[in-house]
Amino acid sequence: MIGTDHFLYSVYELHNLCHLCVNRISSIIHLMTTIQKKTIFASVLAISLVTLSGMVQQPQIFAEETDEKQYIKANDVAIHAVFGFREATEESDGFQVYKQMSGFDRDSESPTFKLEGVIDYDRAYLYKAADMAFHRGTSNTQHDYGQFDVDVYLHKEGVTLRHFKYVDCSVIDYQVTTLFDKEEGWTTSKGFAIIDEFEFSCNGYKPNNPLFDLMKTNGYKADTQSSLDLRDTQTWSDAYK
Repeated sequence: MIGTDHFLYSVYELHNLCHLCVNRISSIIHLMTTIQKKTIFASVLAISLVTLSGMVQQPQIFAEETDEKQYIKANDVAIHAVFGFREATEESDGFQVYKQMSGFDRDSESPTFKLEGVIDYDRAYLYKAADMAFHRGTSNTQHDYGQFDVDVYLHKEGVTLRHFKYVDCSVIDYQVTTLFDKEEGWTTSKGFAIIDEFEFSCNGYKPNNPLFDLMKTNGYKADTQSSLDLRDTQTWSDAYK
């Protein structure tokens, strides 16, 4: 009986030991599962933060890629226009076309000119002048935007080459149009240009030559060659002279 009891007791102890092992193994598995879940959650959270960070920074990259458009100008000559209104002075570098219409004959015609450029932020007062001319008529200039002075500078690398001064000007025509290269504007990257077209009529006009004035002030003359200095380099035969 003693041997049997001892055997049964050993079996009982072994059962308890196995039960304890199973519990510990279950605890270890639960712990590992929890750690794995936390690891997966942390990984997903890290990926989400990286993705969100990329999404937040994307507009900044886009903004850097959309710098103001610089149009190609022959000989790098640019237009700078200054409008002197009663309330404020407005300056614009956004015009790409300057065209004198009339005014060279001072005795028979009033000076008129055009400015054209892609619609931009730098002409709010000029837009107001055009709107007032539309509402009140181009012949009615008895308002704050009815008459104003305009200075047009043609400059290159910081040096003014020509300066045209207009006084008592008014907007006599304003249109918005879209320019594009036929079907290529629709099918290629050339795109479309929505532009302002202003036409002005003024009571006075004066052309200025600052380049010549600078030359006289500095006491030197332009490096030009007279036709009298050219030597005869003809090599034709007498039959063709």
